[in-house]
Amino acid sequence: MSNTIVLNSVGTLHLKEAPANGAISPGDFLSRATDGDFQRQATASINGPKLIAVENDLVAGTITDDYATGDNVRATYLKSGDEVYAFVAASAAAIVIGDVLEFDGVGGVKKGASGVTVATALEAVDNSGGGAKARIRIELI
Repeated sequence: MSNTIVLNSVGTLHLKEAPANGAISPGDFLSRATDGDFQRQATASINGPKLIAVENDLVAGTITDDYATGDNVRATYLKSGDEVYAFVAASAAAIVIGDVLEFDGVGGVKKGASGVTVATALEAVDNSGGGAKARIRIELI
């Protein structure tokens, strides 16, 4: 597993920072809360901004170091063609390479069913029996 969330970018990363409005893990897709803080993307099956939390390398943070409420979260907007480590929720449907993916409403992605595609799977992940979220390598569309 890589030590970075953004595995390959088609251009310059545009980092953003804002306080965490709840626990956030590097690899969570984000949106802005009404106060401007970052929160986990809470709406499933939308074609919204592709903003992802990244590791806090300013303090030697890794992809396994979560942000707590109030911590300053580092995030970047993604572009078509970018490859990242995202999350699949516990008990989510199995995903195979090439599956289309959509936001799951809890900061991750799930196998596409609504027709609102945000990414494709670059690896297979079967977390259908998992008790915790699992990482998956994806390419943004």
